[in-house]
Amino acid sequence: MKELIDIASKFEISGKVLKVNHLGEGLINDTYKVFVEGSEKPKYVLQRINNAVFQDVDMLMDNICKVTNHIRNKGKNTLQFIYTKDGKSYYFDGEKYWRLMVFVSDSITYQTVTPEYSYIAGKSFGEFESLLSDLNEPLGEIIPNFHNIEFRLHQLREAVAEDKVGRAKEVRYYIDKIEKRAERMTLGERLFREGKLPKRICHCDTKVNNMLFDKDANVLCI
Repeated sequence: MKELIDIASKFEISGKVLKVNHLGEGLINDTYKVFVEGSEKPKYVLQRINNAVFQDVDMLMDNICKVTNHIRNKGKNTLQFIYTKDGKSYYFDGEKYWRLMVFVSDSITYQTVTPEYSYIAGKSFGEFESLLSDLNEPLGEIIPNFHNIEFRLHQLREAVAEDKVGRAKEVRYYIDKIEKRAERMTLGERLFREGKLPKRICHCDTKVNNMLFDKDANVLCI
């Protein structure tokens, strides 16, 4: 607890940090609620960035700050990150990387995917992409080829060919279904190489639980 309090205190926050409690069900990063003096509700969210997954933390945080600042400048709700006392978007303690953001009060998340929430997610992520359509600042590719379908198909075919544990025959139906759609699935990559489809900003993790809602199920922010 004291270690987390000390880390949170490295950021430009208002009030003395009193306690830090675990938050959420995320699998990649470790996330905590930060309580400060004079407030009964959490004030900030502290997050340990998993640098085994996101190896270029500088690029990661540069991307996030550009995106959130652009959306905020359009008057829309978005996450607000707090910089460290020496002006950085994250804190490195010599071993781990940390970032801090403002806690969105009275917000909830949903883990269950329903037709209603799927519709809301589609509409909200569509607006998110639209808001970024005129972002002219360059963004970096954090995990190269992560969403490159040609690359993923190549990996799949290698795995099927090796069939290390003899399971390919059990899922042949699904493998065949994918192969029948392979040309269509890789159309985006081909059109980009031909100069017919420009690269655009994508969220690429468009899940319902990556959205914050108010108590009336209205979307607060992505």
